[in-house]
Amino acid sequence: MKYTNSKKGDKIVEKDLKVVRDIIIKEVNPISIILFGGFGKGEGTIERRGKEIIPLNDYDLYLITKKKLNEKQLDDLGMKCSKAIGRGGLEYSSYPTTKYDENKFFHVDIRCIRYKDLKSLLPTQRTFELKFSKVIYGEDVLDKIPDVTIPLSDAIRLLFNKMHHLLLSKDTNKKFKLIHISKAFLDCCTALLIYKNDMKPTYTGRNFIFKKTDFPKELKSKVNWATKMKINPDFNVKNIDELWNEARDWVFYSLRYILSNNYNVRLETTEDVADFIYKKLPFYYFIPYTKTRYLFPLQYYLNILYFIRGIKNNKFLIRPLLSWRDVGLKLPIPIMFYIYNDEFNCRKYLKKITNKTESLKERILSLYGLYYEQKLI
Repeated sequence: MKYTNSKKGDKIVEKDLKVVRDIIIKEVNPISIILFGGFGKGEGTIERRGKEIIPLNDYDLYLITKKKLNEKQLDDLGMKCSKAIGRGGLEYSSYPTTKYDENKFFHVDIRCIRYKDLKSLLPTQRTFELKFSKVIYGEDVLDKIPDVTIPLSDAIRLLFNKMHHLLLSKDTNKKFKLIHISKAFLDCCTALLIYKNDMKPTYTGRNFIFKKTDFPKELKSKVNWATKMKINPDFNVKNIDELWNEARDWVFYSLRYILSNNYNVRLETTEDVADFIYKKLPFYYFIPYTKTRYLFPLQYYLNILYFIRGIKNNKFLIRPLLSWRDVGLKLPIPIMFYIYNDEFNCRKYLKKITNKTESLKERILSLYGLYYEQKLI
């Protein structure tokens, strides 16, 4: 199978996946194993170090099973698989203050879908891309996955996550920073193509379509660079801080563009965008997933889940329980202000979630990481 742009890289990935497959089959005996993400589309990121080739980031897997596996089972299985291929198995968003190590934080990310639920998957980017991924074991179930139109809410969430990842990478080593800078440009492209209803399953396909759009030439140039960087990375890049600032600005441009045009509002500043996200977005964001306008109980339920997860991680977060608005829609706001060096507004919005705002950057990353790792969609 083709996992990368290198035959040698493909052999290395295949060797890893054989080890992972054997463990999963022994532990879970799934109906199918689907390789998702870049490696599942033949665009996995590898680094060449002389004659050595090293897969980067992670292996994303979906297990198709009769019974649903819980989060702990999946995390334990992912760690066991990671260790078996000589990787650390950790997710960096859980350790934002730790020095980045590409081996320590390479992980096998495992999710689970019940076989009977395949035909009723939510209309998300993940569902869209899953249909174009690789079955590496068992029954070919891809034809059971529905064709979906990706809702704009997914584009918005994608950009929220990019702000988080840019902040996560801001003060780390050059390689990790460049990876997330390039991902930011790629996801600007993805989000804007979702808005245009012209999404493609691969990065190269999106880049090809994006070049034909009327978006700014500067952004199209960055997307083209990031596409090459994704598939065949070159970490010998100068002016990395300037590039990080550009990525931040284009993520904000994409977010403002989508919100302004879709909801027919005039948004110019970060304050405008924050006000809209906080006051208006909770009334629209979840509709594509729930098919109802009765969103208050749903969002409050998500806040309960967040509170419980906080308790499990020794964080007592009572404020999310005092509001019906989903904490996941509030957390991106202080991140946005922080990456634009606006600590006043950052603290103002963070206090809607917690009174503890000391060690501001670490606090934001910790709270968003808690939400991000729930893998709700």
